[in-house]
Amino acid sequence: MKHLVVAVSPDSSLELLAHHADIVVLDKGLIKDGTTSYDTIYIRSHFSQQSTLPQNFRSEIDSLVQQARDRNPNVKFIDGMDNVDTILAFEDKWLQYKTFDTFMSRTELYDDNLDTSSFARPVYKNRLSSRGSGVTWDRERVIKSPGDWVVQESLDIQEELRVYVILGEVYPIGAVKQSMTEGNIAQGINSRPLTQDEVEFSLSLMEQAPSLDIVGIDIARITDGGLSLMEINRSPGFAKFYELTGFNLADKLYKTLDAE
Repeated sequence: MKHLVVAVSPDSSLELLAHHADIVVLDKGLIKDGTTSYDTIYIRSHFSQQSTLPQNFRSEIDSLVQQARDRNPNVKFIDGMDNVDTILAFEDKWLQYKTFDTFMSRTELYDDNLDTSSFARPVYKNRLSSRGSGVTWDRERVIKSPGDWVVQESLDIQEELRVYVILGEVYPIGAVKQSMTEGNIAQGINSRPLTQDEVEFSLSLMEQAPSLDIVGIDIARITDGGLSLMEINRSPGFAKFYELTGFNLADKLYKTLDAE
């Protein structure tokens, strides 16, 4: 099978993905000639900078998708996502909460009339952001852009984990993350086998989004022993996971696809 990865901007996982797929990086102008017929296309987009939001590359993405379909009407799109609007809808933290609310701490769409005093320790998250770029505990940072943020009850975290799910299967090793603080992003620092309840929790989550082929689930073990979803990342980074474990998640994804 022939695979293509379309990345809006460079990310650390592209080298690992390149073992299996051709790579297009839109903001670097690295675009293929459009003559190859692909069996799968994986559109990746991180939301860490305004300049590389996928809607800024709508025409380029639409063109690549149309070229791929012209050459192979049966091309598979990873996660079932073949357009910018579908990607934006999934990455929107408010819409994501409405899908996974039973697994998450209380969340409200922020506006200036919202009484946040009912939150013990409110954390504000930009609806379209990633890698901690749009997270703050400072209300003053959000009051000028109501509607662009959600407010969420902060968790009393004992341990934070990144769990990967590939084609419906939970990878049994998770990355232990150093929790984010104001000005410092969360990052993987270790790895360990997942417990049975962590695997079952992750599988229950995926029942709400069965079309997703590869995701990184950020979950928290809270001090009362329970589990809570923090965020689901549709185009997760996994270069650090490779450093921690020696396992390339792209191998699992593409070897399984090639065997189908």
